[in-house]
Amino acid sequence: MILTHHDLKIELDDAWWAEAGMANFVPTGRAFRPDLEAAKGEAVFEARIDEVCSLKRNPGVGIFHDNEEATARQRVIRILKGFREGAAIPPVILVKDTSGSVFRYKIGHGSHRFYCSLAAGFSHVPAIEGIDFTAPYI
Repeated sequence: MILTHHDLKIELDDAWWAEAGMANFVPTGRAFRPDLEAAKGEAVFEARIDEVCSLKRNPGVGIFHDNEEATARQRVIRILKGFREGAAIPPVILVKDTSGSVFRYKIGHGSHRFYCSLAAGFSHVPAIEGIDFTAPYI
């Protein structure tokens, strides 16, 4: 499956989608159910996916990638199954975009949850506001 988010094209493996049982998935809300405990007391809000700038990665680094805890496949399937089962999933961390961009936010953490939400047909993501560690120090 090829997803498009603004100017970014993302490939989500069709086999992962099928393994997660998403063939007939239809969202019952505009966002997945957030895990409020995972927010650790931070205010959770819903952000429109189209208000978030596309993630920028270095060449050769895909949106869906392995980390020290799990493979990309394992992570994506776990998220998609969570959507299907209505499980509580940690919110995405978004940072206010102050660069003068047309977008309101950029992704701070949670790109797998964000782009799985797009694939699943959600229009919004539950989020908490993060700090932009790339902003110049004033």
